[in-house]
Amino acid sequence: MEPSLNYAEQTFKKMENCLRHKQLCDVILVAGDCRIPAHRLVLSSGSDYFAAMFTNDVREARQEDIKMEGVEPNSSWSLIQYAYTTRLELKEDNTECLLSTACLLQLSQAVEACCKFLFVCCTDLHKVAHNYTIEHFMKVIRNQEFVLLPASKIAKFLTSDDMNIPDETILTPLLTWVCHDLEQRWKDLSKLLAYIRLPLLAPQFLADMENNVLFWDNIECQKLIMEAMKYHVLPER
Repeated sequence: MEPSLNYAEQTFKKMENCLRHKQLCDVILVAGDCRIPAHRLVLSSGSDYFAAMFTNDVREARQEDIKMEGVEPNSSWSLIQYAYTTRLELKEDNTECLLSTACLLQLSQAVEACCKFLFVCCTDLHKVAHNYTIEHFMKVIRNQEFVLLPASKIAKFLTSDDMNIPDETILTPLLTWVCHDLEQRWKDLSKLLAYIRLPLLAPQFLADMENNVLFWDNIECQKLIMEAMKYHVLPER
C-alpha cells in the first residue's frame, strides 16, 4: 500500500515543523534584530552559500550565531522558510528585496521564481502604460518627450486598434517626430506613413502632403500618397 505522502515529503514536513517550533536547531541566523534558529544540514542542502559556509574551515562553520550582513530580516525569514518548504509568497512590494537576498544566499530556484514574477509584473505595467498612452495620445504628442521615442514605439502607437484619433491629427506629430532627427529618421518615414489610412484623408490634405519637401525624394512615400489620391479619383476601384 502506497503512503499518502512519500518519504521525502514527510521528511520535509517534519523539518519544517522543527523550524517552526525551534527544535533540534544547531545554528541561529541573525538579520538585524531578527534571530532565526535553523538547521545547518537543511540550509546547506538548498543554498550553495550556506554549504560553503558550513563545510569549509571558516569561523562561521564553528559559530552558533551567524550575523547576516546587509540582508533585510523579513526577506531572510521568507527565504529560510523557502529552504524548508519550497514555497515563496511573491508580491509587488517584496520581490525585489527577496531577489537581492536570494542572490546573496545563492538560492537559484528562488532567484528564478523572483525573476519570472518581476517579468510578468513589468509586462503588465507595460500594457497599462501603453493603454494609458493610447487613451491620452493627444496629451502625449504635445509632450516634448514624444520626439525622443524610438521608431518601434511610434509604429506600435500607429498600429494600435484602440487608436481613435483622426489620421490628419496623427500625421502632424509624426512629421514633427521625423524632423527632430531627420538624418536618422527619414528612412523610417515611409514605413510609418504606411500605417496611416491615407485614403481617408481629404484630397486637399493629400495635395499639401505631395508638396511637402519631406516627401519629395522619398519614392515610397510618393507611391503611398499617389495611391491615396487615386482612391479619391476612382473610389469604386
